[in-house]
Amino acid sequence: MAMYRGFSTLSGNFSTTKITDSDLLKRDLLNSFAIRKGEKVGRPDFGSNILDLIMEPLTAEVKNLMLEEVTSTIAQDPRVSLQHLVIDEYENGLQAQIELLYVQSNQSEKLVINFDRKDGTIN
Repeated sequence: MAMYRGFSTLSGNFSTTKITDSDLLKRDLLNSFAIRKGEKVGRPDFGSNILDLIMEPLTAEVKNLMLEEVTSTIAQDPRVSLQHLVIDEYENGLQAQIELLYVQSNQSEKLVINFDRKDGTIN
């Protein structure tokens, strides 16, 4: 039985919009990265400023800011806990290699999230 239930219309397949558990948590996390701080009504601290950082060269200062943004964005969701984080450049932007612990199920998973410079997408 699913612990968390939600929906996503990103696939374009509107007949199966329901997603559950880790898929829902990953989608919510990606949404949090895509929302700039101050954009969500009534929640000025929700979201991240990562989209402002991806156009910058990966200096030590930018890397530290990225680490802080990813860490604080993940900390906004009580369903997950950050275990390990590495920020690197990849061909079109910045990449976060994240190890998450799903709190309720006590399972961990490694995610690779690309913050693309070309089109400003997160995937």
